[in-house]
Amino acid sequence: MKNVKMIGTALILALALTACGGNDKEATNNTGAVNGSANEPAATTDNAGTAGAYKDGTYKGIYDRKDVRNWTAYVEVTVKDGKIEKAYYDYTNENGDLRTNDENYTNAFKDANKMTPREAFDQLGTKLVEVQEAAKVDAVTGATHSSRNFNELAAAALEHAKSGDSSDAVVNLYDDGTYKVEADAFDEHGWKPQLELVIKDHKIDAVTFDYVNEEGKLKTEDAEYKAAMEPQSGTYPAKYTEELEKQLVEKQQIGDVDAISGATTSSNNFTALVEYALDDMAEVGDASTKAIKIEE
Repeated sequence: MKNVKMIGTALILALALTACGGNDKEATNNTGAVNGSANEPAATTDNAGTAGAYKDGTYKGIYDRKDVRNWTAYVEVTVKDGKIEKAYYDYTNENGDLRTNDENYTNAFKDANKMTPREAFDQLGTKLVEVQEAAKVDAVTGATHSSRNFNELAAAALEHAKSGDSSDAVVNLYDDGTYKVEADAFDEHGWKPQLELVIKDHKIDAVTFDYVNEEGKLKTEDAEYKAAMEPQSGTYPAKYTEELEKQLVEKQQIGDVDAISGATTSSNNFTALVEYALDDMAEVGDASTKAIKIEE
């Protein structure tokens, strides 16, 4: 009977403790949610297991190269008492300037999103402190691309924080693969620019640029087009496309590629296609063929 009574008492205590635990969680739901979000408490509950997972210190996640606008994104995460205390996100250039201090960028961003890039980036940092996990940081409206970069760089920095590795966590900006993009329509002369770009070992390994007509003929193989263009422009499709391709592979930055004299429009088309292939495809490893609108 004693054993039965003890078991019964233990069962009653267990039920009572369970009920108390349920009430505590409900209280957290009522007080921990931000703006009434029902998702916040779940993140808060999960964070209890994250506490102490990181070594105190400051950790930096940074891309291995500049993006198509010649900026390098980075995130600095500070850990104190095993938790993320603050996170700073920005872009820098070769001169050490910060993108959030760039007046033209700030004004354009503010006009489009009713907030400054500094405010948007700080939202990401604040959210990381709240949820303590990069994967749970939602994108800021109007800053989807930057939000994606933040999550990736913060995650890399926090991997170093787990072991206390204070060296920079360098992240490859581009995924290896072959990326194809073309204009979404033929131009007034019946040609459509197209590009194939190969990333190997996270660098631009090869690029092929050309135009195709509705019959599937390439401009670089059109002898009549060459004969008509070369006397007037001093260049022709097979020549200027090769020069543009060579520059990109050598310089690795589309911003460093010089326009070809006599082929300004094609140089601009080349830039537009490369920027899209790198910025919207290679950064996320999207190898599906894309068609984009190219502004004249």
